[in-house]
Amino acid sequence: MSPRRPLAVALPLALALGLAASGAAALRPAERSAPVEPYPDFGDLPAVAVVANGRVDQVVSSGDRVFARGGFTTIGRYTGPGRVLDTATGADRPAPVLPSGQVSVTVPDGQGGWYVGGDFGVDHPTSRGGGLQHVLADGTADPDFHATTDGLVSALALQGDTLYVGGDFGHLGAATRGNLGAVSATDGSTQPFRADQDTRVTELEAGAGRVYVGTDHVEAFDPVTGATVPGFVSPTDDGVSALLLAGGRLYVGGARLVAADPVTGATDPAFDVQADDTGEYRFHTLLSTGGTLYAGGSHATVDGRPGRLVALDPATGAADPAFDPRVSGGTGTWPSANGGVFDLAVHGGQLWVGGAFARAGGEPAGNLAVLDPATGARLDVAVPSLDRQVNAVDVSGDAAYVGGHFYLEDPVTTHGIAALDATTLEPVPGFHVTRLPWWGDLVAAPNALYAGQTHFYGYDRYATAPPYFTASTDRVLAYDPDTGAVDRGRTHRVRNLTGLTTVGNHLVVAQRLEDDVKFPRNRIVVYGPHGKVVRAFPVPLRGYLSYLTSVDGDLLAVGSFKRSTAEGYPRNTAMVRFSFRDGARRAYFDPKIDGPVYDAAVQGRTIFASGLFHRVFQGVDFDRPGLTRMSARSGKSEQFRPASFAANRVLLRLSAVGDKLWVGWFRNEFLDAATGEVVDDPTGGRADDISSVVRVRDGLDFGTVLYGVNIAGSSWNVMGYVGRVAD
Repeated sequence: MSPRRPLAVALPLALALGLAASGAAALRPAERSAPVEPYPDFGDLPAVAVVANGRVDQVVSSGDRVFARGGFTTIGRYTGPGRVLDTATGADRPAPVLPSGQVSVTVPDGQGGWYVGGDFGVDHPTSRGGGLQHVLADGTADPDFHATTDGLVSALALQGDTLYVGGDFGHLGAATRGNLGAVSATDGSTQPFRADQDTRVTELEAGAGRVYVGTDHVEAFDPVTGATVPGFVSPTDDGVSALLLAGGRLYVGGARLVAADPVTGATDPAFDVQADDTGEYRFHTLLSTGGTLYAGGSHATVDGRPGRLVALDPATGAADPAFDPRVSGGTGTWPSANGGVFDLAVHGGQLWVGGAFARAGGEPAGNLAVLDPATGARLDVAVPSLDRQVNAVDVSGDAAYVGGHFYLEDPVTTHGIAALDATTLEPVPGFHVTRLPWWGDLVAAPNALYAGQTHFYGYDRYATAPPYFTASTDRVLAYDPDTGAVDRGRTHRVRNLTGLTTVGNHLVVAQRLEDDVKFPRNRIVVYGPHGKVVRAFPVPLRGYLSYLTSVDGDLLAVGSFKRSTAEGYPRNTAMVRFSFRDGARRAYFDPKIDGPVYDAAVQGRTIFASGLFHRVFQGVDFDRPGLTRMSARSGKSEQFRPASFAANRVLLRLSAVGDKLWVGWFRNEFLDAATGEVVDDPTGGRADDISSVVRVRDGLDFGTVLYGVNIAGSSWNVMGYVGRVAD
């Protein structure tokens, strides 16, 4: 069964839950701490899975494809917010999997590894949040490094055996530290250094016998005690987003870029870097190498050059006209944020560039690129395209650590429907949907996909007088199953649509013909493979439909229908089986259910049904509260006795998956399809996240919804994934 309009009832059908400069962390868009309450993450995905940037409500299997439907715009392989890449090829190297969150800053450890800071769900004795990790050269997390924070880490600086840590936190380890502290680079233990800051620390640099701290200005501190260094005056007061100590100068980036005396803080009037725009545009990263000062940021132009990335004379700030990286497009994590270059790293003849951009070196890029440091031309290093901004890039040994707000690699853009390979679940790159109704069913035929806004209740439960139904005209959209393009020849507008299904290459829709009676007349319209109407006939009984499907070549309508005996007594029914050819009712199908049915799942010649009923009268009283199983001819199943629902009539969502029945109610469960007994969760503890399940050749595919995933320092993200498990 596929999910439809949500039920507005007290009994929930909830989905039970349903993402830095080298040595200097820039103040980048959306860099912040997530709320401290616990949140789910993607730390334990199935081995075969793809992640979407929104809810996945439904999965449908058809031929060599699995189609996912929901509220997403991109879908792809999950990476987490940090990864290690080979500098020669761009291929993945081993790296610790960060379950969610963001990476804001990295620094090399001098031994082929990195220290990594951000907000990626590290536990703290008093809260959940923060992020500080030592990644070793072999790509494993250092088991002896135990530093923790209770908030965002946005700046790091390494000096000898001391790692200086800045950000937005109140504790470093068990010690109280206000946004700034120091830990042992060996084991992460908190050091005596103390220089608490009132605001978030955005930048750190260590050298020349002091520690430089950037917030809304720059201060210098003793590297051992944290005492303020006398005689140093901040060279800026407009907010610090880049900081670099190089060549006997302290370069400070914000809305403008200045060079200062590292002893006194006095600015050098000979260093004049003019950005040609104002406002929220900033310098975010600085890198000095080979007599060149590279400056990355969000400015449109600097010294007359395109300003996302420029190569400057470190003495005067004059831009090198021969360096033409052509970095453009993209935005930060949030729609209002500027795109730009947020971090830089150099390795031999490579300039690694991370940020929020769509092109680099004049070629398409996904927020990460490797350029020629002399010309800015794109180098032949096959780095992945990432779905969101890169905050941190640092090379250590022959590998680069890349971190940011991203979580998907080489994602496919498609609105609401994705086509996945039935074997690997890899998104099909050529499939791209641009239009989709928000609610309803997705049904598949060999020649088309159909999406329509069906109505789960089938009636307006609040109407107490005519009209009893809300009139509407709905569009059943048809999509090419190979490309996702709208097939206008098979797309239809349907008045008062109440159900849709497919039989072979035929589309079948049900529509209500009356709004002023509680049990209206309904009509079935059958469209042929060419998209034209081939026949139409009435549903044999008056009533309201909540779901339309097929069984054994016939149509099966469920809901609530009016009829009477020969003597004129009421003998209503909740399920009607009738001919796909002419609508003739199969009189032998008569489960005599004493209440409405809201969902049905058909597997072969077996029907499962759920709804607000208490008894199923099949010759004798047959107590089946809310959930029942029967044959295609409505023969009763004596063995199917689901004890979970014995006390109540319930509303369930159903999917028949081989020898199991998935039900969605207060919590999701899997039942033995023959007996109704609860069985072990075949998804390895993921049942409560499931919104839809289908049976595939080698197991189960399921779509999920996760509320409150921490992405980019916000735990308000609604995410989902499609996973596969063997059964």
